[in-house]
Order: sequence, then C-alpha cells, then structure tokens
Amino acid sequence: MPQIINTNLASISAQRNLDNSQRAGDQALQRLSSGLRINGAKDDAAGLAISNRLTAQIRGTNVASRNAGDGVSLAQTAEGALNSMRDSLQRIRELALQSANGSNTDLERSSLQEEVDQLKSEIAAISEKTNFNGQKLLDGSFQDKVFQTGANVGETISVSVAKVTQDTLGTALSNGISTSSTSSAMIAGDVTINGVGVGAASAASDGASTTLADRSAISVAAAINAVSDESGVTAVADATTIKGSNTANVAAAGALTINGVTMTLAGSASATNLAADLQGVADTINSFAGQTGVTASIDINNLTSGVTLTAEDGRNIELGSSGATWGLAAAGTTTGTVSLISEDGTDFEIGSNTGNSLENAGIEVGTYSGSNSGVNGGAVTATALVAGDLTINGVSVGASLATDDVASSTSKDSSAISKAAAINRVSDQTGVTATAQNTQVLSGAVTVGAVSGMILNAVTINDIAAAATGDIGGQMSNIVDAINQKSAQTGIRAEIVDSDQYQLIADDGRNIEVNAVGAASGGLTAATTRASITLESAGQINIGTANATGPVNAGFSVGSFGGGETGTLLKDIDISTVAGANDAIKGIDNAINQVSRVQAQLGAVQNRFEATISNLAVQGENLSASNSRIQDADFAAETAELSRTQVLQQAGISVLAQANSRPQQALSLLQ
Repeated sequence: MPQIINTNLASISAQRNLDNSQRAGDQALQRLSSGLRINGAKDDAAGLAISNRLTAQIRGTNVASRNAGDGVSLAQTAEGALNSMRDSLQRIRELALQSANGSNTDLERSSLQEEVDQLKSEIAAISEKTNFNGQKLLDGSFQDKVFQTGANVGETISVSVAKVTQDTLGTALSNGISTSSTSSAMIAGDVTINGVGVGAASAASDGASTTLADRSAISVAAAINAVSDESGVTAVADATTIKGSNTANVAAAGALTINGVTMTLAGSASATNLAADLQGVADTINSFAGQTGVTASIDINNLTSGVTLTAEDGRNIELGSSGATWGLAAAGTTTGTVSLISEDGTDFEIGSNTGNSLENAGIEVGTYSGSNSGVNGGAVTATALVAGDLTINGVSVGASLATDDVASSTSKDSSAISKAAAINRVSDQTGVTATAQNTQVLSGAVTVGAVSGMILNAVTINDIAAAATGDIGGQMSNIVDAINQKSAQTGIRAEIVDSDQYQLIADDGRNIEVNAVGAASGGLTAATTRASITLESAGQINIGTANATGPVNAGFSVGSFGGGETGTLLKDIDISTVAGANDAIKGIDNAINQVSRVQAQLGAVQNRFEATISNLAVQGENLSASNSRIQDADFAAETAELSRTQVLQQAGISVLAQANSRPQQALSLLQ
C-alpha cells in the first residue's frame, strides 16, 4: 500500500462521518428540546402540510365549540327570562281566579287589578330588556341569527326567538281554514302553502276510504302534512258528513252499501213510524260502523232531514246506491274536508304551482291574516290534488295521496283526509295546518218499510225492519240504528235531522260511499260524498294555485283569509269585573301555552348546541391525535438517537485524531 502525505483520506472520511453524526445529534437535540418531530419543512414537507391543515381544523373546532357555548348561554338567558315571565303569568291567573269569585266586591277587584297592572309592567320590562351581548332576545328582533358551530364554511346553526310581548301573548287560534269537499284528486302542485308545493293526494294515504281514496280529506291532509315541516302548516281531515234526505216514510226493506259494506235496512213504509224507522236505519248503519267507519244519526226534532252519515276520521263515505227511501242521501262518494293549522303564528300563503286552480284541494288561493286565521272550505271534489293545485303562503302543496287516507273505502286520494294530509306535508313552510271536516250525506225523504241491501263504504247494512205504518220517525230510527251499528266498520254514523230525513256523518272526513242500495233505498242515493277541509293558522292564510282546477278540487278559492281569536291579549287584561276576569283566565292560559312553546323551542336549541359541543370535542380529540402522530416527537426514539450520535461523536473525534497523525508516520522513512 503506497504511503502518501498530500491527501489524508482517512481524515476526510472521519470528518465526514463526524459531521453526519453531529447533524443527527443536533436534530435529536432539537426534537427533544421542542417536542416536535417536524421543526421545519426540511424534516417532512408533506407531513408539515398535513399538520398545518389539521392544526387549522383543531383550532377552528375549538373556536366553534366556544361559539356553541355562546349559543347555550343565549338560550339559557332567554329561557331564564321566560321563567320569570311565566311566574308573573301564573300570578296573574291566580288573581283572575280570585277576582272571578262572587265573594269579591268591585273595590276588591280594582285592588287586584292594580297588582295585575304591576305584573304586566314587569312582563313588558322583561320583554324589552332581556338581551345577550347587547342583542334583545324577546322583542321579535332576534331572527335568523347564524352561529358558526363548525370549523368550515356552512357549518352553522340558525336561531330565532319568537316575539314574546304584551302585544302577542294571550290570544290563540279559534278556527282554521277549512277546505271544501272536492270531486277530483289533488295532484302535486295543485296547492302551495307558504311557497311549498304540496304533492298529489294519494289513495295510498287513505287506508279507510273504500272508493276515491285519492280524493278523500284523509289523502289531501296527508299530502299537505308531507310538507308541513317546510310550510309550517299541518292538515287535519275533518269528519265527513252526508246529510240525509227528506222522506215521508222508510221503505220496508232493502240493501245498502256504505264504504263497501252491505247492510239491510228495513222500515215500515208508514209515515206514522217515520221517527222509529229512521232511527232504525241509523242504528243499523251504526252497527256496521266498525267496518265502514261511518256512523248515522237523526234529528228527532227535524225528521225531514233524514239520516245523517258521518265518518269522524275524514274518510270518504261511499253510498252504493240511492238511499232516499231510507232518508239517506243519493248514491255516490262523499269526501270530507281538511282543516289547515298554522304552527308558528306567522302569515302564510296558499297558492298553486301547476297553473290549475285549487279546487282539488278544496282550498282558496290567498293570504291568510296575521293572527289566528281560519278558512272553512267547501267539500273537496272527486279529483285528487296534484302538486301545484294549491299554494298556501307561497308554498306549493303536493298531490293528495291515497296512502294518507286509511279511513275512506274508495277515492282515497281525493278525500278531504288525503287533501288535508297534502296540505299538512308543507305546514312547516306555510305555517298553516289542514283538518278534514266531517263528511255529511243528507238522506232523501224516508218512507216506512223494511230496508235491505244498503252498502255504506263497502259495508252492507241489511235487515232494517219496517216501522209501523205511517211512523216515519220510527222508520228513520231503524235506519239510523242499523247504520250506527256498523259505524265501526264504515266510519259513518247516522243521525236524524228532520221529520223524514237523516244524515250520514263521517267524523274523520273520510269519503262516504253509498252504493248497492235496494229498491227500498231509505232515502239514500248511490254516490260518493267527500268532506271539506279546514285550514288553521296563527297567521294570515294566502291561498293560491298554479293550475286551473286546483282550488275547486280542494274546496277552496284563491284569496286571503283570516281567522278569529280566542282569549284576551295580555296588554288588554282587566280583572276589575267578573267577565273581564273570565276572559283573562282564557288569555293567560293562552299566554302560558305560548311561553311554554317558546321555552320548548329554546330547550331544543340548547340541546342542539350541547350536542354540537359534544361532537366538536370528539372531533377535536381525534384531530389532535392525528396531528400528534404526524407532528410530535417520539422521546424514546429521539433519546436513543441522541445517545447513538453522542457515542459516534466521541468515537469520531478519537478516530479523527488518529487519522490526522498518520502523515507523521511517513517521516520515519526519511530518518
């Protein structure tokens, strides 16, 4: 091996290795002193980028959690104020009850009113002064405030607090908007409620009506209720009622089908037995009520009104054939009506998106007035609603669906039940709810005689005995009793309404279908009768349409409708008289309910914020764990690395010293 002195390769190698061990040692010292594995992009460029993003998420999550905490504090502040307000309202109610007592004099009532005035002032002060961070909470100005409750854009919670003042507390809804019966099923777009389209009334919504279920009040209500979360309006199928017909006597015998149930009606064919015969018809119908969903009744003081059929659940009432000689209405299917109910007290508009009128929904286009509105529509038509037939407060009501009417035996998608359901599907958007009114079929004049073969809502009502000769009242009683005996089946009840007439009523708004009625038809005519729909709202109701047939099918007309109020506004409460005290009790009950609703909303918001905080805590924990795995130094590994480099440093220095001394060995060759 040659001996050289000009280039000391061993020293160069030792220096390089010493430099490497020094850098490794310096890095280990840096990581141990900072606690971080990545102290700069040179350590791990990709890891640093990921860590930066995770750090942004972690810090954003922490801020979002604090924001949600502010939301909880705000809700608690408002709820605390409402608790104080509720206590004052309870005290006012106590004073009103005391004032209503007859043992008090006018002077004592005036003294009680003085305390009421002070309590009212305190409630007004609470409404005016309650604030959070300078923002008033109960005066109605705190609306649609957005809380950033996530680390990213769009992760927010919107909060609104209803106006709770002397000007708003104390009144409650007295009536809603009622639709009329319709002859056509509501299709999607026939109705809009608060701008939300109501879908088609579907027979699938009505499991009760035996015919034309898609036109029943049940299916209409179901279609409305399907969008109630968006419209703010809910629908309830009203009882379907068919008024009876004027009859001189009830035929001796005959079969009548109500809602697909066949029953035998019998009368005496005698005018003198009219009351008993009509009652018999009603009793027979009522005996099948379990099958038909229809009950029957008569008005003993007005037998000429025949037997009235009612389906309480709003199902259609289908009469298989004319029941005139039993004091029943003509054959056909009667649909019930739907009542719309506003949920939040705001104004709401009814319209249509399909270019049709609102007849399929039995609702009128219009804006319904600002506080506690109600519209009673006409009977819904036999046409199911389609989406856009009806708009309520600018929201399109969808189609009435037969599935919403489990009561009507036929034409379910056009019943008041299905159309009310269609309205209620968008009630959250419209603030309007629909209720199917009872379906009524008025019978024709009843003659005395046995009745058989009456079919109401597909339920046959047989063996209705004849009353004594001339006993029209007895004949109607027989018919009504027979119908009412099957009311559990038909959903129809019958009642006497005149000296020779009875009425069929379906209280639930189902269609009343009369068919398969024998020759002695007990005053009924084969037909399907539908109920009307009532719309209810705490605000103005605007009914519109986007089609030509919508309003008629829903039983409504385009227009704006308002409703009455019950109770007394808090600011107007005066218990200095007995009458005023009684009015005050109603008003305070309403006010307490209103405060309770706002408290419930605040409680729901508070729970949502707390759930968000809990979720953010979990997110923050997981993100921190992920970031730690990327960013944090492993002290065990780095300590071992430091020890290794320290040993290498010591060895390197020793070796370098030896390498530097090697050229000196070449001098021995010169000696």
